[in-house]
Amino acid sequence: MTLPEITIHIYPTDCDMLGHVNHATMISFLEHARWALIEPHIPLDKALQREEWSVVRHVDISYHAQTLPGDDIVIRSGLSAMKNTSYVVRQDVRKKDTGQLVADATIVFVTVGRDGRPVRVPRDWNDILPHWPEEAAAGHAP
Repeated sequence: MTLPEITIHIYPTDCDMLGHVNHATMISFLEHARWALIEPHIPLDKALQREEWSVVRHVDISYHAQTLPGDDIVIRSGLSAMKNTSYVVRQDVRKKDTGQLVADATIVFVTVGRDGRPVRVPRDWNDILPHWPEEAAAGHAP
C-alpha cells in the first residue's frame, strides 16, 4: 500500500535564526500532513461536528538531517496501531530531491468525547486511515 504524501516547500520564514527548520515548525508540518490524511474521508466541517476528538498524548520525533530554505520535503503518514481508546500514527519526512530521511515521528492519540473523557476509537477509523506498510507486513496491522 502506498501511503498518502504531502509536499511542503521550505521558505525562509519557516526557519529559525540558524537558518534551518526548527522543532516547532516541523511539528506543525506533521500536523498539516495528518489533517491531509483525514480530510478526504472526514471533511473539516464534519470533523468539527463529531462527538469524539483526538488529542495528542505523546510525540516521539527523531531528526536525521537539516531542512533549509528552498528544500522541498515529502511527509508520509499512516496508522501504526489502534487500541481501545488510543491509536498511533507514524510519519516520516524526506527531502524530495534525494529521498534523504529528515525526521521520523510516532504520535500517540487518545480519543475523547465532548466532555474530555476517553472514548472508544471509532471503528471506521481503522478502515479509512491507511496503515503503515511495515506494520501491516509484520502482522501488526491495527
